[in-house]
Amino acid sequence: MSSEWIDSTLGEFVRLQRGHDLTASEQQPGTVPIMGSAGPNGTHNKALAKGPGLVIGRSGASAGRVHFSEVDYWPHNTCLYVTDFLGNNPRFAYYLLQTLDLAAFNSGSAQPSLNRNFLYSIPLKIPRPVEQDGIVEVLKALDDRITLLRETNATLEAIAQTLFKSWFVDFDPVRAKMEGRTPEGMDEATAALFPDGFETSELGEVPRGWRVGMICDFAQLKKGSVNPGSQPEVTFEHFSLPSFDAGQRPIFELGESIKSNKTPVTQDAVLLSKLNPHIPRIWLPVECGSNAVCSTEFLVFVPTGAGSRELIYCAFSSPDFIARLQQLVTGTSNSHQRIKPDQVALMSSVVPTADVARAFEAVVKPIFQKVFANREQAQTLSTLRDTLLPRLISGQLRLPEAQAASEAALGGTLSV
Repeated sequence: MSSEWIDSTLGEFVRLQRGHDLTASEQQPGTVPIMGSAGPNGTHNKALAKGPGLVIGRSGASAGRVHFSEVDYWPHNTCLYVTDFLGNNPRFAYYLLQTLDLAAFNSGSAQPSLNRNFLYSIPLKIPRPVEQDGIVEVLKALDDRITLLRETNATLEAIAQTLFKSWFVDFDPVRAKMEGRTPEGMDEATAALFPDGFETSELGEVPRGWRVGMICDFAQLKKGSVNPGSQPEVTFEHFSLPSFDAGQRPIFELGESIKSNKTPVTQDAVLLSKLNPHIPRIWLPVECGSNAVCSTEFLVFVPTGAGSRELIYCAFSSPDFIARLQQLVTGTSNSHQRIKPDQVALMSSVVPTADVARAFEAVVKPIFQKVFANREQAQTLSTLRDTLLPRLISGQLRLPEAQAASEAALGGTLSV
């Protein structure tokens, strides 16, 4: 099939231009996405590029990364953006550029930077437009299902977080019983676990019979160190910050590939990033093998007392906790702010009775089981997409074969 494709260059495939400056003082409220080297980064009230569009990280650690916008956008000066697709399918261009090691075309400065003239000479093989459309149909179907699964999970987690806020922040069941009402959406047995009044504490009013304690009363900070490099032939399940950002997909790699010490991760763990808490990263692993490890930028917590993984995760994901976490940072640079582990464990917290904590676990556990199932399916589809992508783009895999593999994974027929 690849013999039917046209030998070309990137400069003959698309036209690129450097993005445009936009200072914080110039930025205005609006709905237009600002696309930078790391992808969407805020919004503005004016677009300078039409969607669908494509940008390439031009500078810094994100140099060479490719991002797609369905809508009109503002291309920031930290990126290059496509001004003309020259008759090619925009999304096909997005997929093709992802297969290129664009970061290797650094213009040579100390700070990584891409120059369009360096990129234009990259040789390419380009299929006919009809073939481009077919490839896009296959890959986009997988992307759309992955997006749907992640959006569904966001909704499910929002439901769990709403319940956590109702029970443990707003104390809605207690207030309902004080007013002689049955707590909304709650069976009689569960409602009976809540008191019908408050008592005063250093944190304000708390339900009678509950107490003011610390995070460590229900979430124990686990410490330890593993040197994967000392076991070069052993496969480790590696929970890293990049793998979290890439869809919470731990990477399986040999110990010889892991160059620094890591923290062991147990089956009952919840991971909390201590780096840059203004970008919350709270990870509830689906499951962990015997050789699971995580970056030392993650803190590992496990349930203690009446705690559960679900309670810890919801507590750590709550806006109040995240806001308090951000007040504990050390360091002046936004990219290098950290929190001290023991400070988290010693943060004050309302501690419910064991019966209420167990009831919460029972209610939200099925929600997170659905989250885990969706995440597993998204990971399977992501793996299939990542396998098909380079083979389709290079012409090594025929479109009907890719279509069959995609249909089998999605359980439906594509209209290619």
